[in-house]
Amino acid sequence: MPIVKGRYEAKISTKFGKVEEGIEKIKAGIKKSRRIRISGIPMSLLNELKPLLVGKDLKIILPLGERKSKDLEGLGELATTKARIYVGYDKKEANTGSIYLPNVVFNVIWLDGKILEISTMEYSKCVKCMRGTFETAWRYSEK
Repeated sequence: MPIVKGRYEAKISTKFGKVEEGIEKIKAGIKKSRRIRISGIPMSLLNELKPLLVGKDLKIILPLGERKSKDLEGLGELATTKARIYVGYDKKEANTGSIYLPNVVFNVIWLDGKILEISTMEYSKCVKCMRGTFETAWRYSEK
């Protein structure tokens, strides 16, 4: 942790004011990363990211009820969640998904295919823990 003006300082997360800004940061991160794990993001976002995922070390857990397609199977290992994972968002039950990169986790809150919010977790210990959560979810997903 760096010392700034005599005290420890660390950025732990970011909440993007505009969804489009968050998507651009996701794309930039994917371009730089070799190992990517994706869990429960809306299919519209996954389809937008597909060209960037070619040739990556990739595992994807699709949202509840989604089915594997041939074009997705060509990208990497696929599974479908067997659990309904949601967050309370503005008095609604919204879906939550994540994109795990080596040094950051992007959290995507969405409802009916529309992305409501994108935020990150950047604190290294939490990023490592959250990647571990993906591996547990992978074991319990339908392959």
